[in-house]
Amino acid sequence: MRKTNLTAIAGVISKIYHLITIIALCIFTLSSCSKEETKQTTPDGSTKISITVGSITDEDLVSSSGAKMRSIAPKTATGEQILHKETVKFNDIEVDFTSAEGKDLSFGEHTKAIRFDKVKAALPSKQMSTRSLNPLAADIPMEVGVKYWFVLFNTTTQKFEQSLQLVSGTPTKLDVVLNQNYEWYAYSYDDTNDITALDPNNPQIQTKSDRPFLYTAGTIKATTTGDTPLSITFKHQLQQLKIRVDTRGLFGNVTTLLAKFASNTPLKTGTFNIKTGAFTGALTNVPIEDLTFSNVEADSERQVEARYYTADLTQRKYIIDLEQLSVKPLNNIVEDLPVSNIGLANRTFEFTTGGAGRIQYAKVAIYKVYPRKKILHVEGNAVYGYAASAKASGNFLRDSLNFGPDSEYLRIEGFDYETISPSINNLKNRLADPTNYPDIIIASLFATLYADDYAALHNYIKRGGVAFLMIENYHSAIPQTFLRALFNDNNITTIENGLGGAIYKFNDVESDILAWPFDDVRGKYWGQDGSQTLYVQNLPTDQVIIYTGSSVNYYPFTAGNAVSMFRHKTLNFFYIGDTGFLSNELQNGIYINYTIEPFATNSQNFPIAKPKYGHYSVTGALEPGKLNEGWQVHNAALFGNAFAVMIAQSHYTPVDRSPF
Repeated sequence: MRKTNLTAIAGVISKIYHLITIIALCIFTLSSCSKEETKQTTPDGSTKISITVGSITDEDLVSSSGAKMRSIAPKTATGEQILHKETVKFNDIEVDFTSAEGKDLSFGEHTKAIRFDKVKAALPSKQMSTRSLNPLAADIPMEVGVKYWFVLFNTTTQKFEQSLQLVSGTPTKLDVVLNQNYEWYAYSYDDTNDITALDPNNPQIQTKSDRPFLYTAGTIKATTTGDTPLSITFKHQLQQLKIRVDTRGLFGNVTTLLAKFASNTPLKTGTFNIKTGAFTGALTNVPIEDLTFSNVEADSERQVEARYYTADLTQRKYIIDLEQLSVKPLNNIVEDLPVSNIGLANRTFEFTTGGAGRIQYAKVAIYKVYPRKKILHVEGNAVYGYAASAKASGNFLRDSLNFGPDSEYLRIEGFDYETISPSINNLKNRLADPTNYPDIIIASLFATLYADDYAALHNYIKRGGVAFLMIENYHSAIPQTFLRALFNDNNITTIENGLGGAIYKFNDVESDILAWPFDDVRGKYWGQDGSQTLYVQNLPTDQVIIYTGSSVNYYPFTAGNAVSMFRHKTLNFFYIGDTGFLSNELQNGIYINYTIEPFATNSQNFPIAKPKYGHYSVTGALEPGKLNEGWQVHNAALFGNAFAVMIAQSHYTPVDRSPF
């Protein structure tokens, strides 16, 4: 019989068992390692990311020769490059249609309160909203209070660890794991409304046609305990169409504006995946009945705009039908504009570029071409052009590119000029016959007029005449008597203050005057010429718009609410307490001196700021610490803006020329 070697068999079995044991241990070890790797580590509270909203960046287009050519093209006031401009004329009304395009640097503009005004009682659905917009700027922060959604994604666990709504202006700290890699995503509709919570199983967002969509993403790892900063810089993901209607050239407030897109001009929304940073699926057409317009300036009804956003980044043409447009000019009589005759019906706007973060700008600017006006200059000193009868200020008025039938600023058929001196009885005699009244008087008086001259000026203003008075001599009580009579208020007094090179800061009021047509001077400065400023005290503030008060670089004079520049609300009267406000002995350009001749133009007679102007700040000044030449002054632009208003006043509320 055959024998079995048990010892040998036992050795083999032992080896097999040992091998199985090793394999099992390896499997267990590997399994343990795998479990250890996928085990979620939670924050211990010592490590955080600190989130704030920074600014916004633009989407750069691919460089091309066409783009280089456009870089030198003329631009709109808000920075878009003009592609096409066309003017339609009908009687004394002209309409400029402008197509322009540029980068969308708007940020935080949808946070302003929106007020709805009925503009046509018979059709309650036809309405316009009013809001204030910030100027476009590349470095503006998001307004405080804007809602945005923030998502934190753990790349190890492949899970959304944080998904929450945050508010700009409120820094937020989130607990994270030290040395853990995260992806983060943020998006916003740029407004204060709550955002619907993100579905972590389907992280897709639907865009809107009436709001921008801001998005950004990145990675972050906190490598030290404490706070790791994260500053969010958003990008626009949609293409914006901005439609602006500007009736400042009519000096008319918009009372009714009914407009719509043509039926073949759809806007589109899309579904945006925050993980991929791209749109998914087909875009959706959005029917829009009536366009909703908002005020560009909070205090003005003369510039309105509608902003719409499309996810179709290839759209280049829009057809807009302005069905009805009514304005109320300075005479407070509502005027219905002939929309068909002036090209407002079914107007096509076409563009050459577009894409995420681009603006396609369609502007409709409407002008009145004012009839010829007669200007009377009461000239204190023609050597310096005190009353714009000569020199730089006179050339500014006479240049048809500034004031003429084809001007970009104020359209008028022209002027007839007459100049007299402020000698005794000159103005009295000139205004003796109302049938021969001028339309506008520009008077600059270092030596005061006489009582009868002021009486004649007072009567002219009371009959609707337009007067721009610059004076600074308080040694006679006659100017004070004139102002008291004009306001029917014996509490009014006048007093001189300041010094040559005194600087005055414009208040942020009346955008229709301080911000148009030549420059926005709100928050900027004008400069006193040579001597002192004649302040007016105790003005009835309900009857005036105060543009400037006390100087910012001399001892402040605040008694009686001293005013250095104002406009009467109901009379056509503008006051500046400086005879040399318009002074510049050159034909154009900048006279080099920091305490005299603050009026400045360029070689084309266009108003510009005079740099390096002003006396140094004295102790106790409102703006301390400034040296000589510490300001830029904008006398020329202010005068141009005011003179444009004076032309409109003389047209809509003309002087009474009936016999006494």
